[in-house]
Amino acid sequence: MHDIVGRTLYLHIGIPKTASSWLQSMVFSRLSHLHYVDSPHTSLFRGAEDIEDGQYLMASVFKRSSHVWDGEGDAVFGEMFGDKRSWKEAGRDALISDERIGRQGSRSALLCAHLEGLREKAIQWGFNSIKVILLTRRQDEWLASHYAQMSDRNPRAGQENFERLLSDVISPQFSRYAFGSLLDFGSLYQNLASVMGSENIMVWPYEQVKEDALGFLRSLLPVLNTPAADAQATYEAASGSKANVRSAGQTWTLRPNGNRLSRLRSRFSSRKASPATINLTNDLSQRVLQAYAAQNHRFSEATGVDLRKYGYFGGLGQSDANLLL
Repeated sequence: MHDIVGRTLYLHIGIPKTASSWLQSMVFSRLSHLHYVDSPHTSLFRGAEDIEDGQYLMASVFKRSSHVWDGEGDAVFGEMFGDKRSWKEAGRDALISDERIGRQGSRSALLCAHLEGLREKAIQWGFNSIKVILLTRRQDEWLASHYAQMSDRNPRAGQENFERLLSDVISPQFSRYAFGSLLDFGSLYQNLASVMGSENIMVWPYEQVKEDALGFLRSLLPVLNTPAADAQATYEAASGSKANVRSAGQTWTLRPNGNRLSRLRSRFSSRKASPATINLTNDLSQRVLQAYAAQNHRFSEATGVDLRKYGYFGGLGQSDANLLL
């Protein structure tokens, strides 16, 4: 048996609402030079919560103590890569993509403890380099998109309820340091860099992908050491595709409520109602962005990514943000 030198494990942590589905279906699945693992399922964990969540491997692992890697790490890698000896002899790079990893960003310290366990196990399985692919999205628009996507589960969905959510998310007394921490990219990056090393974290704003998907791919695929033929086929396929969105400008269309009573009312209504919407006003945007401005500045400075171009700083200048740090 021999170990191949220079093997890399790419980990797309997939913060929700950052084109993960597009990347998985139109980009990653076309890269034949990599062993690609897309949102793997598991038979290892069978608790009630695991079953309710669909028995996704990463969801099950990352919701547990990070000590799970000591006891079950080889079994977790075995579900993704098969027999350890055979995998090490194959000598391939690999890519794991799963939004359920990124969802742990609201508890970034725990996320990083898991990534440390994953990194140590990856080394044992023949990888000598682990690189993280991270996409961000402006917090105000992320929240609007998230609210619209989840609106069919919310019987109170509407503008007033949406504004209440935004107030809760940015309030330190409510969710800023709970659910709201998911969007604290400065702290997330700091924690990731402490585990993986800043040189191993590759960052792109979702807005760049939306604005110039081909340009984004021309920066991503070389990092993944993609052969020319695969790269060209991916450029051609991805350039004609569009991500699934529910927004028009600063207005987002809500999903029809999923409860039975609402469906019956809609079915027997004599007049077809217009789809409900929410509006992300400039005032709402500024409130959200100011709550995250200091961390957005810190993130931008640490990574060299120009977040100002995409409005991440809101109405605050550099000096204003420094006062908040």
